[in-house]
Amino acid sequence: MTVTALQAAWLIPLYPLLAAVASLAWSPGVISRTGPRPCGYLNLLMVAVAFGHSLVALTALHTNARAGAEALYRPITFSWTWLDTAGLHIGFDGLVTEPALIAMAVITGLHLLVQVYAIGYLEMDWGWPRFFGCLSFFEAGLCALVLTDSVFFSYVILELLTLGTYLIVGTWYNQPLVVKGARDAFLTKRIGDLILLAGVIALLPVAGTWNFHGLQGWAADLSNNGTPLPPGFQLILLALIAGPMGKCAQIPLHLWLDEAMESPLPSTILRNAVVVVGGAWVLLRLEPLLELSPLVQSVLVVVGASTAVVASLIALAQVDVKRALSFLVSSWLGLLFVAVGLGGFAVAEHLLLVYPLPMALLLMSTGTIVISNVTQDLTQLGGLWGKRPLVGMAFLAGAAGLMALPPFTGFAALRELLALTAASANPLLLGGVVLLTNALVSAGLIRIFGQIWAGRPTPFTARSPEVLWLMVLPTTVVMGLVLHLPQLLVRNGVYALTPLPGWGPLAWPLLLSTLVGGGLSAAFYLRPHGLAQLPASLAGLQDWLAHDMQTERFYHRTVVALVLALARFGAWSDRTLVDGFSGGTGAAALAGARRLSLTTSGRSQAYAFTLVLGVLLMAAWLIAGDPRPVSTVLP
Repeated sequence: MTVTALQAAWLIPLYPLLAAVASLAWSPGVISRTGPRPCGYLNLLMVAVAFGHSLVALTALHTNARAGAEALYRPITFSWTWLDTAGLHIGFDGLVTEPALIAMAVITGLHLLVQVYAIGYLEMDWGWPRFFGCLSFFEAGLCALVLTDSVFFSYVILELLTLGTYLIVGTWYNQPLVVKGARDAFLTKRIGDLILLAGVIALLPVAGTWNFHGLQGWAADLSNNGTPLPPGFQLILLALIAGPMGKCAQIPLHLWLDEAMESPLPSTILRNAVVVVGGAWVLLRLEPLLELSPLVQSVLVVVGASTAVVASLIALAQVDVKRALSFLVSSWLGLLFVAVGLGGFAVAEHLLLVYPLPMALLLMSTGTIVISNVTQDLTQLGGLWGKRPLVGMAFLAGAAGLMALPPFTGFAALRELLALTAASANPLLLGGVVLLTNALVSAGLIRIFGQIWAGRPTPFTARSPEVLWLMVLPTTVVMGLVLHLPQLLVRNGVYALTPLPGWGPLAWPLLLSTLVGGGLSAAFYLRPHGLAQLPASLAGLQDWLAHDMQTERFYHRTVVALVLALARFGAWSDRTLVDGFSGGTGAAALAGARRLSLTTSGRSQAYAFTLVLGVLLMAAWLIAGDPRPVSTVLP
């Protein structure tokens, strides 16, 4: 039974996809008498089936020796031909591997908990069909993404996830900010997607395949034979990493994630915890190609390091709790890009593995506050520790899972990254980036905790009611998983069995950065301190950081202004040159026709004279145009 479930693991994306399609039946005018709730329960059921199948397949892999050996040395494969014509074959080739099963278990498990959470969060909302259908669509896309072995279909799935982002961000489409957020998120991600498409198309003639395993063999042949890179291959690699940069909200394609916070909070949980790491998953699958180009690896390091520091600084100035957490997402994933750029793909995998659960827990715990206090403005919250201690402890558990605080998993992964930077060509600079980012992330998380749970109650929190158990239960379950995650990773051999999982070289500087960043933030925010508010002379600095360092204004004055100027020039040339030429020639023809019409007198003598004159002129032109003498051939 379990082996059969493992062999049929390719069915897992189909369960939520069926639920998403079935949600269309609750559109207006099709099914209306039942109300929207049956749609949510149907999606919940199908997600539970997908999660159960993922767990059974993963259990079969670990408990059945034959199945485990086959999955390791001869993975289960499946293929579906999409296009086969004129020598071009494009198919969806999939692999059922251990990392894919682990990823699907995490994806489906979090989706199951979030959909339970969403039933409580959106209890009085009538947009269930669209919202729950989009959540299931996300799940189906992510599961298909981890199963596919094709770069082309990875791009296709990322495009579908971009469409899903647009739909789910625009759930409450009657609000102007929601419409703007959905549009900006879609257009910003489309920039990276278009560049990625160019790289995918250019890759096929060079490598001869779109399959990740085929690309791995091609890259190995280049390395082993010492063959130089094909011309333009560096540009292809730069195009390939543009897609993951956009999906992971890395500079300069980072503006979409905070705009997407206009969607309902349950979708924010999934987007920030699992959807954004879809781009990181594709980036890790491109590992063999990235190792061929030191230039591309350097670009990844620069992009990741700058995003890690800049995003964590911006998060410190945000007053919207969802936006503050969204910039911390970009900062953490920036560290993952640094690991990939340094060639530490095992370290990047560990960063990816320990990230989703703590981030989901942070958003779940803050969501219980947002829904019950009718605000997500940090300046309007405070004093909730005496009223809501359970979700406060959940937030602290999630924060500990992301900052470098032993024995939590974030410490182990960040220590590996710090050791990786110490062995790089710029150990002081990159090591300083990791330590500074960790200190800023720790400060940002403690700041959020202090402004929500510490201090004195405000008019918004003086009578903070308890939320439904449908929201508290998933939060406590995820808290338990985060607290037990270190032992789960130790038991599965990810980290060695030591008193503190992940402890090793450079652990003390990393722990010190956490204590400094978190400690200073605690001193300012756990008991409101005068220095927590910047002096009036520095208010401009806080406003600059709060508005994303005016990045959006910079884009409007440069990129957008250039596009508008080109559009205006194109409109002028079309109006003046193209339309002017065609309109001018047409007007000239009409004017000539009017003048010729005046020569029509109705007298046959004039017509005959004109005809004879034309024949004479044509004969003269033919005689003058052929000056060669006529040769006579004598008999």
